[in-house]
Amino acid sequence: MSSLYSLLDPLIWGVSWIIAGFHKLFSQVFLPDSGWAWGLSIVFLTVLIRAALIPLFFKQMKSMLAMQRVQPEVKKLQDKYKKELDRAKFDPARKNEIRQRQQREMMALYKEHGTNPFASCLPLLVQSPFFMSLYRMLYLVANGRSIGAMTAVLVTSANKAHIFGAPISAHFNTPAKQLAAVGSTTLNVQVVIIAMTVVYVVTQFITQRQMILKNSAPDNPMVQQQKMMMYVMPPLMALFCFIAPVGVLIYLLTTNFWTMGQQFYMLHNAPQPGSKAHEAKLARLAAKEAKKAAKEGEPVDAVPPQAGEKTVGTNGAKSVNGATAKGAAKAKTGTAGNAAGTKQIEDARPKPQRNQPVRTTRSARKK
Repeated sequence: MSSLYSLLDPLIWGVSWIIAGFHKLFSQVFLPDSGWAWGLSIVFLTVLIRAALIPLFFKQMKSMLAMQRVQPEVKKLQDKYKKELDRAKFDPARKNEIRQRQQREMMALYKEHGTNPFASCLPLLVQSPFFMSLYRMLYLVANGRSIGAMTAVLVTSANKAHIFGAPISAHFNTPAKQLAAVGSTTLNVQVVIIAMTVVYVVTQFITQRQMILKNSAPDNPMVQQQKMMMYVMPPLMALFCFIAPVGVLIYLLTTNFWTMGQQFYMLHNAPQPGSKAHEAKLARLAAKEAKKAAKEGEPVDAVPPQAGEKTVGTNGAKSVNGATAKGAAKAKTGTAGNAAGTKQIEDARPKPQRNQPVRTTRSARKK
């Protein structure tokens, strides 16, 4: 583990300089030793990292949508090779050959659709070194050690900073003697960490649940896997929260709220086709077009085109209820002209005669 941290030393120094810079900025407004100054420094460090990862986020979303679209074909490919693998289970060489062929076809399928199964993990992988660097820096601060821009004076100041009575460098099992030295208690730290953990788990669960319910197609075979992750990941992260410092929990909470905001943007602007979010987007567009049509004086019953419908008629005019606007105008102007002709045709038709004597047959008269 020490070799890993030695590799992260340059990044730990970078994180320390960013934290120290934000602390200097917020010290102009708040007390330098306050939790506001240090807490906001961590929040803005997180915002800075996530803002730098926005291009990767859009690439991740694009890859995830493409992966969902390609999953039915992937399932067919897996079913195709499953029988071959079962037949070759006693032939290791043949089985290995079939797996390689399946892998080649799978990668060709991903390439054809412009996606990569590992692209969705890219933002998480990029964030991990920053997360570990912050964790390491707060660990050193808690032990009174300076690093990078975190001088001895700033380390002392950070140890005095409290978030609702809990030092930002304290974790769930910090010794009571060490907490007493910085004016805190074990109860304060544990209550704050439990509350932050609950908020973190709830926000993570809501984020994953919204993604499954609103941005998954009904026939998407990945839904079951996503549901499993939705119930498994939050408890696992909750266990981590009990060994992480309060400052790291601030980082995690800020990341969750940022992710929720990005998810709202994606569900509103780029939902998965066939999902509930996509239907809601089509409904918003239809309402917007109807409002625009009413404002411009177009027919009230004009229905905006749905997805996949053509918006141009045969003569280049806009479609109105399946007919072109030009044809609709002709029908409107020709109604009055055709009324008289229709009436003449009706007058020329033979009218039924009433009260005529009923003719009976000879057999009927005998009866």
